[in-house]
Amino acid sequence: MSYKLIPPGKRRNRHYWLRGTIAGERVEVSTGCETRQAAQAWAADYVARLEGQRVPGIGEVVAFERAAELYKAAHPHLSKSDIRLVGAVAKYFRNKGKACHEVVHADLVAAADELKPGRAASTKNRKVIGPAAAVLHYAANNQWCTYQRIEKFWVSRKSNREPARDEDLAVLIANVEAPPRRKKFGRKADYNVAFKRLLLLMLYELGLRIGHLLTVRWDDVDLRAARLKVRIPKSDEIASLELSPVIVSELANLTSATGVNRPALGRGVDRRGRLFPWTTNRGVHAWLKPLTDRLGIKYTPHMSRHKLATDAQVLPDKKAAELGVWKDPRSLHRYQHVRPEAIPGRSAATLLALPAPDKRKAS
Repeated sequence: MSYKLIPPGKRRNRHYWLRGTIAGERVEVSTGCETRQAAQAWAADYVARLEGQRVPGIGEVVAFERAAELYKAAHPHLSKSDIRLVGAVAKYFRNKGKACHEVVHADLVAAADELKPGRAASTKNRKVIGPAAAVLHYAANNQWCTYQRIEKFWVSRKSNREPARDEDLAVLIANVEAPPRRKKFGRKADYNVAFKRLLLLMLYELGLRIGHLLTVRWDDVDLRAARLKVRIPKSDEIASLELSPVIVSELANLTSATGVNRPALGRGVDRRGRLFPWTTNRGVHAWLKPLTDRLGIKYTPHMSRHKLATDAQVLPDKKAAELGVWKDPRSLHRYQHVRPEAIPGRSAATLLALPAPDKRKAS
């Protein structure tokens, strides 16, 4: 990059002009400034904008922060969380003044220890090593540095979670209604009983992550075909899952929080927006945690996913991964209690077929 400022003259009127080669292109443009100080400031901003729009060539020295910006621009579908993590790592290496070809594994370890001190190895891998490796691999693909295999911190692949028990889920469903609460104008009834029951049944049958299930909208439900469409962000796919007759019946007879029937096969009312009234995991745990504590049951929504993986015994890896909507069949092997297959014909009717449990009272 080479340029200079030409002072005002007869041919250039009263403004400074900028002339030179910037970002590999020949440039000659008026600054619109009459003083040298103002022209220098304008030129610095102009050059920075041109350099920011240019993609570095093969073999050029590229700062890690610049590579991170180009990586984010090349991947417009990154989540807000991923963008934030990449930005934090880029800021760290900007302060260190590191270019891509200067970053080695020891630098990544130091970054993880400084950005996430005292955190678990899995957290450091997910929030520092992973984002940094993605930027370095992108830089290597563009030949701004040599490719290097990034080694992550060792993490045990054995799961410390237990799968959900059918008996416990049956008790939860039988006691899903919250105790009436005394309010100023009488008792407040639990209008979300049908939704709570449906959520537990769908978690058991489909083995979906709670966050994915909460994003389901009424437009994604097709009761005539007994299918449910779910967007899986991890694999960036739309999964089409089969629904059992029990789930279809629950959906067809579902009532809203206001008591309005929402039949999918008829001309239902208020069948817009999300299927469930909770938009975040926190909204589910707000009623599920008190319920499990009151009944003395150990259960979280993800335990139903572990249950699906645990019961896998018939199908091969690939088919099992499709059933559980795992991006990689190898994910099944990360569960301590998993065999790499899945049960065909899995249905929420299994829970409802169990002997009716006695409704437990709060202790």
